[in-house]
Amino acid sequence: MKKLGKDKLLLVLFYFLLTVISAFCIFPILFAVIGSFTSEAEVASHGFRLFPESLTLDTYKYVFLTQGKKLVNAYKISIINTIAGTAISLFVTITYAYVISVRDFKMGNKFAFFAYFTMLFNGGMLAWYLICTQYLGLKDNMWAMILPYCMNVFNMYLMRNFFKGLPYELVESAKIDGAGHFRILLQVILPLSKAGVVTIALFYALQYWNDFYLPLMLINKDNLFSIQYILYKMMSNIQYLASNPTGAMASHVILPTQTIKMAITCIAIGPIILCYPFIQKYFVKGVTVGALKG
Repeated sequence: MKKLGKDKLLLVLFYFLLTVISAFCIFPILFAVIGSFTSEAEVASHGFRLFPESLTLDTYKYVFLTQGKKLVNAYKISIINTIAGTAISLFVTITYAYVISVRDFKMGNKFAFFAYFTMLFNGGMLAWYLICTQYLGLKDNMWAMILPYCMNVFNMYLMRNFFKGLPYELVESAKIDGAGHFRILLQVILPLSKAGVVTIALFYALQYWNDFYLPLMLINKDNLFSIQYILYKMMSNIQYLASNPTGAMASHVILPTQTIKMAITCIAIGPIILCYPFIQKYFVKGVTVGALKG
């Protein structure tokens, strides 16, 4: 009975700790959502509060009335970049990681060191920009926002270590049955590596979705701007207008200089929050499979 009571106490403490951690994670998002529906006048007089006096859609109206068409197009560009970029990155990362994890490949360690070397040294921003724009043609096109991120060396090493942790006897058995490397990778290795694949897929998807550096450096066409870059430009423009008395007087409106930050945050993370419940079950399933593979 004492052991049972002790287990219940530990369980209660465990759930209490999880509740506190969850509250710390949820509070910033909840605060941003409520702040985006607060009027600029109330924020100016009382600051952001968890329970505002009234809720308003003025900030969202300002955002969508001034940048509505650009936002829709930017969402489309970001979704295409995220889906295509994640798929290409997974293909490049998984194939490279598999090649250097194969024991029979004598050059595996050299290729692994070559990838690791790029994590330590690079040619600098100027060399990177010249190669992308003048030699690879990555300027003012969709590929400019996809190919520069097509392989993350850290993610590649995660997959390589995951592949090396699998029983090599499975690969040998598949070779005895006449399977080639592509068949071994697709039908033996990947089904046992779902946890690793789903993990790096989420890393790549978040990287592509949150990126505004590549549009800033490689894109000049308005119809190719991503949602993050559009929101970045919008916030910069409204801060300039607010700091410029002439521009502020010409607009004849109270510019939402503070609440627009919260609205932009909600617009940027909204699709991720909506998609996560559907992605989570695959992530949990992949982790479960990875935990039971041994």
